[in-house]
Amino acid sequence: MTLAELCHIYLQYTRGYKKSSHTDSSKISNYIVPQLGDTEIEDITRLQIQSYINGLTHLKSSTLNRHINLLKAIFSFGCEYGYIDKSPVAGMRTYKEPASFRKTLEPEEFSSLIRVLKEEMVLEPRDTLSLIMLLAFTGMRLGEARAGLIEDINFKQSTLFLRDSKSGDSRLVPLCSEAKEVLRMQQNKYGATGLIFRSVNGGTVSEPRRLMAKLCEKAGIRKCLLHELRYTAGSAMLAATNNIYAVKVFLGHRNIKTTEKYVAFFRGQQHEDIEKAMALMLKG
Repeated sequence: MTLAELCHIYLQYTRGYKKSSHTDSSKISNYIVPQLGDTEIEDITRLQIQSYINGLTHLKSSTLNRHINLLKAIFSFGCEYGYIDKSPVAGMRTYKEPASFRKTLEPEEFSSLIRVLKEEMVLEPRDTLSLIMLLAFTGMRLGEARAGLIEDINFKQSTLFLRDSKSGDSRLVPLCSEAKEVLRMQQNKYGATGLIFRSVNGGTVSEPRRLMAKLCEKAGIRKCLLHELRYTAGSAMLAATNNIYAVKVFLGHRNIKTTEKYVAFFRGQQHEDIEKAMALMLKG
């Protein structure tokens, strides 16, 4: 099978759910196929891929990274469905981008990541996958989520109470429907008390940084740091509300002395806001 044939199958597969399929098709027809399309996929080497990328020096680093990520997604698809044994692009480094381009995921990228996350959770419902899903839909800090307790979930009020945030104060995290779904799954798994996410031996779950990188590669998006999920959620909240105070409360940037002070806010507007914000991201 040639790379052109694999690309055709990949596009047919992704056309139904991937919003960027039209831009992927353009990159494939205008760049990838003319350069590498006739090569058998088993014969393509990392060196050939790098040579192809080096030939695109007229493009910005962010655009070069999209080419790399598309190739990663195509070959990852090929491995998953048995067309090839090993991807020549796996682990290939991307180009450094200006900081302004690295803070948040675009809605399209966010949707692709969530799709892959859900697929992986169906295959193997690991706590590390559920942890990443919760981070994506709440904007919580990694340390906060790893320390979260099941008994502090309030499904009726759609909140998660954090006893000790980074600032040293407690706070409430508003929960959208997707976040509540993750937490219900963890509650059903472990019962009414204890850590929400756990390691195999019952302790604190490990930091899923390498897993995050693999998920991004499979989703065909740039490598995203876990903390960028927090930036993304905050940006979505700002877009949904145009209210910087709502973003500060949502992300816990202000010290909260008592949870009662924010009960009315979280019961009403804040919960509606997070639903609106996440809906904006999933439209990508």
